[in-house]
Amino acid sequence: MTTQTALEPDHATLDSERATDSERVFPPAALPGAAIAGAALGLAFIALGAVAVRDIAVRANWLDGQAWSVTAAQWIADLQWQNWMWPAAVGAIVVGLVLLWIAVKPRRRTHLALAGGDGMWTRPGDVARRCSAAVSDLPGVLDADTVVTRRKLTCTVVVRSQVADRALIDSTVAAVAADLLSPPRVVVRLRDRAPRSIR
Repeated sequence: MTTQTALEPDHATLDSERATDSERVFPPAALPGAAIAGAALGLAFIALGAVAVRDIAVRANWLDGQAWSVTAAQWIADLQWQNWMWPAAVGAIVVGLVLLWIAVKPRRRTHLALAGGDGMWTRPGDVARRCSAAVSDLPGVLDADTVVTRRKLTCTVVVRSQVADRALIDSTVAAVAADLLSPPRVVVRLRDRAPRSIR
């Protein structure tokens, strides 16, 4: 009589694979600028393709007229250097440098890394909403508005100064910022409102 037992998972192997996978994950980023430039160039090439199809139809006597590509080639061949070509040449160089920079510049990161685990991100807007909600629940707080960037968290709090605890508000905002892998600089601004403004 033989019995079969389930193999226990190798936790060391799973941990190493998880670490390797987290290193391969790229942080969320915005659409690369090259995508927009590429789409514009793609439309330009589609237009050139339409011109080529039209010229083929002309050569096959399906359409009347002269091939546009031949006309453009003859016009270019007859050109001579003129003063207006200097700005055109400089403009072409500038456009080329801009396209080169768009192709190589890093993509803008859209999310912030969380300190609770590898490969976990959140949006700045979500951090701002969480901070505002946490501060709004504190005694003496009438309203809270938070703006979060990669380097700075600014929380503007409308309070009743007789009831609100500045130290508690500061610690609450700091606790929300501490959930991020790279906590931003925290700025808390208090605005006092008279009791009659309470709704």
